[in-house]
Amino acid sequence: MRSFESLVVPKGVASAMSKRGNRRARVQVREKRHGGKASSASAGLPRKSHDPGFSLFHYTTATGLIGIAASNILWATHARFLNDTAECQLLSRQLIPQLEDEFKTLLPKLTERGAFRPEVMELAKGEGLRRESEKAIRAIQNAIDATSPIHITSFCRHQIDSADCEHGLLSQWRGYAQGGFAIEFDERLLDELMDEEHKHHSYQVLISRRVEYEDHAKASRREDFMGLGAACLKAAFEHSAPKLAEKPEISKLLGSREMTGFISPFVQAVPFLKSPRFSEENEYRIVALPTRTKALVDEAKDERPLKAIHFREGYGGTIVPYIKLFEKLGKPLPIKRVIVGPHRDQDNQLLAARMVLERHGFEVPVVRSDTTLRT
Repeated sequence: MRSFESLVVPKGVASAMSKRGNRRARVQVREKRHGGKASSASAGLPRKSHDPGFSLFHYTTATGLIGIAASNILWATHARFLNDTAECQLLSRQLIPQLEDEFKTLLPKLTERGAFRPEVMELAKGEGLRRESEKAIRAIQNAIDATSPIHITSFCRHQIDSADCEHGLLSQWRGYAQGGFAIEFDERLLDELMDEEHKHHSYQVLISRRVEYEDHAKASRREDFMGLGAACLKAAFEHSAPKLAEKPEISKLLGSREMTGFISPFVQAVPFLKSPRFSEENEYRIVALPTRTKALVDEAKDERPLKAIHFREGYGGTIVPYIKLFEKLGKPLPIKRVIVGPHRDQDNQLLAARMVLERHGFEVPVVRSDTTLRT
């Protein structure tokens, strides 16, 4: 099956994209100087989206409530291991047609200047450009995974004084909590904890806001990705054919943008897009990108220590990576209230939840949900 690899002069462009992207991402990490301050990777990111008309709820099991109260820790799971198999893929669906259009524009011009063999135009007639576009998106994803993988902690946003805010969401009781508990958090105090977390550990990004379920084209800000196709080809040519990339007629076509320039808008968008089928959840997320290895932390001369990545067993015996947010900060989680979900022994659950919270210094209301559900 024909691809850019077999038609470039010289060969190797498509396969070089991912390697180049990973190397460039390491360079980006190396160029940062934190000194315990906010990472420049987070600069310009819309981190908070407070809405006083809503409150944040984290649904969990009895084991989860006990662990959260005892440790003052929230787990953030690696995005590729979340329950929704489409997680972090919706942005690709927005960008691939745009990339195809860019490649269609660039290929004839590059071929005219001797960068590709003439047969490359046959690639544009089938699915070839889509395959190459998918490779370009994977190059960015792989660069992020290699340096600072995306981890997510999820909450539901319930409107103040609504039935869901008072008693919890039925689908969450059924799907996540198994008749367990909904922990209500103070959003502003949670953001203050995030600021502390960012100061104390090596993160490339630590942001939070609500998820977008509709109009993904607008929410993803596709205009921020204009030129990604040229940047992919530029990185590939610089890697495998640097002399060709230096030719004025080639460099002018490919422009000056680097692939790493698209990592920030990618991170701003990709964890906050979700299928409208899940809109009932009205989800809010903390998105954390911890530096993956100590070697990268040292390379960046980051004075903040490495954030440890932990592992647990998931469904079907899978290994699931996660991080522990707010560990060792020495500050309590900003829990406002706990709702006890439907349970055959709800009265005892209520009593036990109060005892757990009291044991760990939380003086907050604990209330029953009136939702009926066989558990």
